[in-house]
Amino acid sequence: MRLFMLTKMASGLTNCFFRPTLVMMVFVLVGTTLYAQEGKRNKLPDHAKVQYAGGIGFISIGAGYSNRKNKLEGDLYYGYLPRSIGGVRIHSVSAKFSWIPYHISIKNRFRFEPLIAGLLLNYNFGKQFFGFDPENHPYKYYSFPTAINTAIFVGSRFDLNKPAWLSFYYEILGFDRDLLSFVDNPNSLSLSQILTVSLGARIKIK
Repeated sequence: MRLFMLTKMASGLTNCFFRPTLVMMVFVLVGTTLYAQEGKRNKLPDHAKVQYAGGIGFISIGAGYSNRKNKLEGDLYYGYLPRSIGGVRIHSVSAKFSWIPYHISIKNRFRFEPLIAGLLLNYNFGKQFFGFDPENHPYKYYSFPTAINTAIFVGSRFDLNKPAWLSFYYEILGFDRDLLSFVDNPNSLSLSQILTVSLGARIKIK
């Protein structure tokens, strides 16, 4: 019962503060990244990504832009989770903002980016998901939306050559509701229950 009450409390905090704050940060930061590219890029994205897992689909594909120094990236993903794996078919879109503060050159051929950190906003399509309380339920019957999810993540990336045209990366994500539940009740939840791992590849287009 205590775990249930704490989870409901965490969900309420997510709905009224943490989730809207992350949503605004994602849109502002992604928009800033894309705007910074306006002077040097064409309208087409400069890279594409394919990702496995990570809370935005069993498989997701995306494209986006990097800034001049390759320290900021903004991406838009389409994700798909088949019914055979998740029990329900889910289509989703996700916006992701990544910060890559520094890199390490290896033999002037390979490049390693030991830290990638960022924010993610995910939207799930389907009648089973909602952004606001369903019409047949009283106001604030649910303390959090199921269609909208936000997360923070960290990871690393390895570039096969320099300048990089093919890179492989991993990310460890924590979604807002899970992180708040863990903060409120750390003795009942483990990190393996609130964190998810993704694996992906980045292909430079131009």
